[in-house]
Amino acid sequence: MKKIAAIIMCLFSFNSFALGVYDSLGEPQKTVLKSIVSQLGLVDKNNSIKTKIYNMSSYVFDGGWNSKWFGLDDLSGSRYVDGIEKGFIEVSINHAEQGTIFITYIYKPETKQIIVFTKQVRHGPKNLTLQIFEDNKSDKDSYVLSHEGANYALLQAKGLVNFQFYNIQSETGSLVYVAQGKIDL
Repeated sequence: MKKIAAIIMCLFSFNSFALGVYDSLGEPQKTVLKSIVSQLGLVDKNNSIKTKIYNMSSYVFDGGWNSKWFGLDDLSGSRYVDGIEKGFIEVSINHAEQGTIFITYIYKPETKQIIVFTKQVRHGPKNLTLQIFEDNKSDKDSYVLSHEGANYALLQAKGLVNFQFYNIQSETGSLVYVAQGKIDL
């Protein structure tokens, strides 16, 4: 009997930990997470889906940030209305330290899975961007060079849908991180 009580207590404690993550967030984070879940057409009474979404991209909610989201029904002439617009949302985030981040969520009920595309745009001095590129390019255990031109290149993290797009101009460099992940429901 004591073992059963201990197991039940553990289950409640793990469950309340998962719920505690969402409950501990501020209103701005909760608002974004509610919008994502709603726009995907999901029901999340116990906040477990919101917690999974938060856990996958929590870094965007730290520090100074602001966001705007777009769905399939934002365009005035869109025919994605009356419920068929559900299943897609792109959240655009201006972040004080992380640059500009675009996170796209796609959900189809038959898959019981959310596919997540993340694009992070960074700008900086040309020499810093080139140094990051050279360091990652030389790390042959972690990265594969997909292509390299006079002022642009593409690296892929081995075995992952995770890319680094480099572009160098006269004095500045751009680095766009692109990744894909999934959330199982």
